[in-house]
Amino acid sequence: MTLVIGVGLSLVVGSAGPSLFGLSANATDGVGLPSESLVTATGTGCSAAVDTGGWVGQQPVHDVMAVSFNDTFAHETTAINVNASLEPSANGDYFLRIETSPDRAASAKKGPAPEDCLPRTTIDASMTVPRDYDTITVVADGERVTTIENTDSSFARYRSLNGTS
Repeated sequence: MTLVIGVGLSLVVGSAGPSLFGLSANATDGVGLPSESLVTATGTGCSAAVDTGGWVGQQPVHDVMAVSFNDTFAHETTAINVNASLEPSANGDYFLRIETSPDRAASAKKGPAPEDCLPRTTIDASMTVPRDYDTITVVADGERVTTIENTDSSFARYRSLNGTS
């Protein structure tokens, strides 16, 4: 029984591993890059003030760079929709464009926010780009949030949005 569970788990993790980093299981030598970005939004409720605590990270994985982004956004409605796209440019620069819009149906179910509430949503994004990319600029609702520069490092690097790595 233990062997069957172990083999089954190995097959699941082995086949899911590349997709966890946004890599295609069939991608080799950079084929199929850049990947679509994987973006999730988690409603985190209310706060009197939003302390973003956001961060960005880069991790080399073979011939690609796995890049992660996390930030918390304040908004007026109690629920929002989040859409994102990763757009390459001709010179090695990329743009992660995050667009939010009120989710009127979910907001109607939740009702109005209390007076001492500042609704907020945490957004996590991960993507893969060619290892020799220059920059990834994160733009949320038309405003630049941060620019992630390629450090050409062979080690993982993380930094806060308002700090250094």
